[in-house]
Amino acid sequence: MKYSIKICGITSEKDLKGAQQLGANFVGFVLVKKSKRFINLKKLELLSALVRKPLKSVALLVDPSDDFLEKLLSKSKVDYIQLHGDESPERVDEIAKITKVPLIKAIGVEKESDLLSVRSYENSVDYILLDSKSKETGHLKGGRGISFNWNIIRGFNFNKPWFLAGGLNANNVIDAMRITGAKMLDVSTGVETKPGKKSFDKMRQFIGRVNGEFI
Repeated sequence: MKYSIKICGITSEKDLKGAQQLGANFVGFVLVKKSKRFINLKKLELLSALVRKPLKSVALLVDPSDDFLEKLLSKSKVDYIQLHGDESPERVDEIAKITKVPLIKAIGVEKESDLLSVRSYENSVDYILLDSKSKETGHLKGGRGISFNWNIIRGFNFNKPWFLAGGLNANNVIDAMRITGAKMLDVSTGVETKPGKKSFDKMRQFIGRVNGEFI
């Protein structure tokens, strides 16, 4: 299987075009006001219109209301919605019906028992995303540059395609892939110069490492 890479937290046309030029498979836009990578719906409309296939766009949301989902879909056309909050499996089912957009559900991992949540969501979403677990309630659970113990998911049998996220960068991604068997990688902080500002060189190094161009 070919590896897939998602560059999350895109905030500018420059970084979007850089990710696209380097061969990223997904780009993520964060619509969460507490995030340092937040963009509003107007900015999403502008940036998502620049995404060219085969690159896929992802809108990252935390516990969105029906009203916000309707506004999102009226303003832009995104390929995926990533749910990064405390959405229950029932709520995820509702969002799937409302939006008719493929879904990614983020699950925080700190200990082996956290993987039980994977089973709860697999029937409702298209992808699972495993990230480090945040102890802060009401905050975006991701984009902090913190990894979790990858051995927790070694050998876990997923029934849906899944992303590995949390503290990945060009220096550790090969080890992460080797330990977890991940084929889909999500990176944000690890390819930045500061929150919301991507480094073309760091994106190039990360994508190159994943694709075996740099050892």
